[in-house]
Amino acid sequence: MQAVQGFYDNGVFELQQEAPVKRGKFIMIFTEDELPKEKIMSKEESLRIFREHSNGVSRHIDVEKERDEYLYEKYGPFN
Repeated sequence: MQAVQGFYDNGVFELQQEAPVKRGKFIMIFTEDELPKEKIMSKEESLRIFREHSNGVSRHIDVEKERDEYLYEKYGPFN
């Protein structure tokens, strides 16, 4: 993946340098300073959405159990 900067103006893309390929897919990222202020999500809204969608994630990690399972998978049973 390679980044090339450019401009978008009413449906027209203009690159600041030559594209590294003749044809390809791309992802366009609009910087926050370019977006209308009402389109930018507040930190509170971001946190609300994160909490809403992360309820199924267990936050308790048993470090010893995780280590033992890793060692068992890597080296087999201990004698």
